[in-house]
Amino acid sequence: MAVKELFLLPCGYLKLDQSILTAGIGMGKIVNVPVYSALINTDDGVVLVDTGLNPDGLTNPERAWGSRAKVVRPILTEEDDIRNRLGQLGFSINDVKFVINTHLHWDHTGGNRFFKDCPIIVQKAEYRFALYPDSHLSSSYMENHFKHPLNYKLIEGDQEIVPGVSVITSPGHTPGHQSVIIDLPETGTVILAGDAIYCNMNLEESIPPGNRWSASHAMESIYKLKYFRSRLGGLMLPGHEPILWSQVKSSPASYC
Repeated sequence: MAVKELFLLPCGYLKLDQSILTAGIGMGKIVNVPVYSALINTDDGVVLVDTGLNPDGLTNPERAWGSRAKVVRPILTEEDDIRNRLGQLGFSINDVKFVINTHLHWDHTGGNRFFKDCPIIVQKAEYRFALYPDSHLSSSYMENHFKHPLNYKLIEGDQEIVPGVSVITSPGHTPGHQSVIIDLPETGTVILAGDAIYCNMNLEESIPPGNRWSASHAMESIYKLKYFRSRLGGLMLPGHEPILWSQVKSSPASYC
């Protein structure tokens, strides 16, 4: 039993201040950063990592995202709806056996409510904090995105989800952030860092994210992910690198 292929699904963009990505650097510089999900096709079924932006924002941004839509401006099309991205590859909601949320921020959980019949894997520390966040961090946790009658499977620590797909804890951006390690037959290892590493600069220059719960934990997670990349080789994919799509394959192309 193994992973067969990996697809990176475009799910829109966010328009934000560079300093949100890199603490203290780029204040006042507005950048467009991609939002994406990952579809992992395995012998055990489809595993989906994150669910993109809330498609309700296509018609009513204020209702979907509230005041957050004015600070970090989402940009998406009907194609970017996670249901449509799955459909472009010949899959549907019902084909997904597991959803993994790297964390429960609004730009990673916009389609969670559609996945009613499969486990959604989240670190217990993340789920607890999402329900009762510190006030200054609460705006990124939108209950209309994740608080639905869904089958959340709360885990603690590093775990294998199916053969070839594992999660490792990488807190800092949030208390219960997790990254995903995928073993592919030809490409080798791919690490989906999530927002533990927003962009290449976080990784290459050891700069913590500007938007984080804990700077010290964020740096520990950057070093941890660097270590895994060094030991395992392969690709490290940041969560919101502005030039991501010029550096990686976008669906319908895949990594095998």
